[in-house]
Amino acid sequence: MLFKDKTYKYVPANMPKNARVFHNLSYSVGDRNQLDLYLPKAGENCPVIVDIYGGGMLRGQKSSYKLNPSLRFLNDGFAVVSPDYSLNQLGEQTFPVQIAEIRAVINFLIKNSKQYGLDKDNIILIGESSGAQLAVLTAATISEHLLLGRLKDVAEHTFFPKISCVIGMYGPYKVDDFSKQFAALNIKPQFSETGEAQSFEGIMLGTKRPDQMPSKVAQANPATYFSKNMPPLLLFAGTKDDVVPYLQSVSLAEKYYQKVGKRAEVILVDDAYHGPRDFNTDDIHAKKLAFIRQNTN
Repeated sequence: MLFKDKTYKYVPANMPKNARVFHNLSYSVGDRNQLDLYLPKAGENCPVIVDIYGGGMLRGQKSSYKLNPSLRFLNDGFAVVSPDYSLNQLGEQTFPVQIAEIRAVINFLIKNSKQYGLDKDNIILIGESSGAQLAVLTAATISEHLLLGRLKDVAEHTFFPKISCVIGMYGPYKVDDFSKQFAALNIKPQFSETGEAQSFEGIMLGTKRPDQMPSKVAQANPATYFSKNMPPLLLFAGTKDDVVPYLQSVSLAEKYYQKVGKRAEVILVDDAYHGPRDFNTDDIHAKKLAFIRQNTN
């Protein structure tokens, strides 16, 4: 079965007991432009984690089970945000509007920071799978004051908020390298259409083979926008990932060092596959928390 044809079933996140929750807050005018906000029961001026789910930009929904790892941060005094965003359609290139949508999410949080008790100076992006690509792309383009993607709400177009740091979980970044990286790792891709127009990465590029679309591959690659202004970056990937080769994270970290002049740590999880199941552990949470605290006020 092709990735694009997989049946999507919504599985909700485990709702935290000790939290204040605000569902379906509109951050822009689009049909999927709503977010859910989770606040600790106690505490004010909470630093904010924006969690961006994956799904190949073809499927997904806010506050699904993919949010569970980030909901752990409520016990550490963080607010957690789960936004929806536009999904790509076969033969119809929606990307990169998702980057503008995430900017609008951040804009909404900053504008409403007093109402919800948010620390607007400490905003962290975390993404998993294609959500990691969106998270790193958003931070990279914002850091360069570049407008990737457009929304109907033109008021947000000149807004470039500060991002404290970014965590990418098993993300795709330079999507025309999948096939050769899987071959180098001697891993058979889970989806036979990897590298083809019908793959999730091909659909993101307008249903074109990634190796035939170098300019669009570059547009979608966060490393294209790296500079010394890029926030600190932490990357996780699994050594048995057969959806996105873990060399995507290794290569991105190399580009980060070349362009930013600092190291982006890559944590490879032995025998871990693609998805949150192998990454929702106490040890990984502790590593994320230490990184975030090191890079926030």
